[in-house]
Amino acid sequence: MTKKRFKKMGVGLLAVTLTALAVGQGSMNDWLQFGKKAALLSVGLQQPDSGAVALSERVEKAAAKVVPKPVTPSEPSTSTTPPTVASPTVPVTKPTSPLSPGTAPKKAANAGTVLEQLVSTGSEFIQGVAVKNRSGKVFDLTKELKQKPSLSLEKNKKEPQVLIVHTHTTEGYLTYDAGFYNPADVERTRDQSRNVCAAGAAIVTALKAAGISAVQDTTIHDSPQYTGAYSRSEQTVKAALKKYPSVKVVLDIHRDAIHPSDTTRVKPTATVNGKKAAQMMIIAGVVSTDSLPHKNWQQNFHFALQLQKNLASHYPDLMRPLYLVASRYNQHLSPGYLLVEIGSDVNTAEEAVYSGSLLGKTLAETLL
Repeated sequence: MTKKRFKKMGVGLLAVTLTALAVGQGSMNDWLQFGKKAALLSVGLQQPDSGAVALSERVEKAAAKVVPKPVTPSEPSTSTTPPTVASPTVPVTKPTSPLSPGTAPKKAANAGTVLEQLVSTGSEFIQGVAVKNRSGKVFDLTKELKQKPSLSLEKNKKEPQVLIVHTHTTEGYLTYDAGFYNPADVERTRDQSRNVCAAGAAIVTALKAAGISAVQDTTIHDSPQYTGAYSRSEQTVKAALKKYPSVKVVLDIHRDAIHPSDTTRVKPTATVNGKKAAQMMIIAGVVSTDSLPHKNWQQNFHFALQLQKNLASHYPDLMRPLYLVASRYNQHLSPGYLLVEIGSDVNTAEEAVYSGSLLGKTLAETLL
């Protein structure tokens, strides 16, 4: 991320902080911690894992800790009753699985570089699980891994048990794999065959093949307005849980954006059974406060640990470390709620769909 972007993000975070202090939101200690993280972010000390670190520092709601994501605006949500925002109608396009890779366009004179990397933080692995802990809590992973998830799924049950949603529904992928990207390539698209909806559809397909009924909601929450997407997706999830009380697991599917510079983007990629797959990262909020209560964090945490363990066991290198944060991402709505990043903006849709199918298959194995 460039100094210019850091400066702009720092100004934005300062504005949010001053506003919150003015209206009396959050304790002084909370905002001292907020300022510390904002300062680290502004001078680039949270590199090189810019995609993951920044995601955990976008402002979720008033009094929340910082939680950003590179190249995207901050995510403040200062109202507990967000205004209703009509989402654009998106035609449903069922992607094939896997998608056929597209032909690469002509390389532009100002094309950027795509670095295909096996992304890892070098964390110590315990029973196949690596954790990147930014939550402020300390865990004994050996002890926590003994705790099985407090939920399970039933095979061949007619009612839906898994809900797939997308807070940032228009997050898109490339259609070609050529080691470069053109500035004209769009990072966000409503085309469901090449955005995160394609990966979500693959998860549903894999679950149904395993005898697990699942539904996917493709409501657009991040367009035309990006700010407030989590508040809008919260309303979507609440409505879905009311409609389908049988749902036990909610997965919010995203994709990352890792930009070391203005002209370089990282493509987290693993090889599974001789085929390229977009690396995935599970994100779990493990902190509960008076201002942001999260009674489900322990159940979600143990669910995340077991899913991470099984995915890492079945598909070595597919998983980036489990990312623990001091936030909620709507995970307080269900004891089986996780956020999953599938690849980045320069992975191909085909790679993301393949990873989605592996995730769905392993999720069924973990909870049946």
